[in-house]
Amino acid sequence: MGFTALTEPGHHGQTYPLTGPEALTLAAQVEQIGAVIDRKLVFEELTVEQARVELARHVPDMVVDYFLEVRVRVRRDVLDTVEDITGRPARTFRQWAEENADAFR
Repeated sequence: MGFTALTEPGHHGQTYPLTGPEALTLAAQVEQIGAVIDRKLVFEELTVEQARVELARHVPDMVVDYFLEVRVRVRRDVLDTVEDITGRPARTFRQWAEENADAFR
């Protein structure tokens, strides 16, 4: 039942909003990564204007605008879509961090 949306009829052209099983702030995500790699990590959030200036140094304006728009629309709710579609619960952020810990070391 793992790839239902890819193999069974009725899903063509559909879009599904996805979330993990918990809503976490970026600061909480960084904290969990730090716990997994046994390091104290600090998250310092930029204001929208600070982020605009910093991003503009590296990417075109349209990318900056898109990134900042998406930042505002981050989902705060938790949906069961992953389990509804796959038959398995979504992994937690911590599970993902544990599986990818080497990328943060």
